[in-house]
Amino acid sequence: MEWNRFWKVLEDADRPDGLDHFEALKNELDRLKWFEVVEFQVRFEEALASANRLELWGAAIIVNGGCSERGFRDFRAWLVGRGRAVYEAALREPDSLADVLDGDPVDGFGLDAAAVRVYEAKTGSSDFFERLEPASAPFSEALPIEFEDAEEMKKRYPRLFHLYFEELL
Repeated sequence: MEWNRFWKVLEDADRPDGLDHFEALKNELDRLKWFEVVEFQVRFEEALASANRLELWGAAIIVNGGCSERGFRDFRAWLVGRGRAVYEAALREPDSLADVLDGDPVDGFGLDAAAVRVYEAKTGSSDFFERLEPASAPFSEALPIEFEDAEEMKKRYPRLFHLYFEELL
């Protein structure tokens, strides 16, 4: 699947409410052929892997008040689900997420599982993951980030820090 089509599917499904967003994405994917659903998920996994960055994990920690490894995958699924403009801006500058957030935590609401649900419904088969090639990548950032150092976090993410933690200081 071409990247433009991938982003179009996501942007057509975008909804403010997480559960509505998940259902809308399933509806968009249901319009595709089974193999296009697999191709969509390959792109989704590639986008998740490209967002596997320490700088973004730091932003996720601020936004969600902490973030496990699974929580970071959910955060990245949420980010991919927001569409190309938000995603690419966050890759360039994670603090740009302050432009689209309101101070509430975020959750991917299973957006990374929408394709498997649609595939299984279309084919009756459970071999979805065998059809995917792993698209994982180590963190692309080599510089350590002291996630527990409030001053460093405030310096790296001034707008997100203000949005989520200013009232605590």
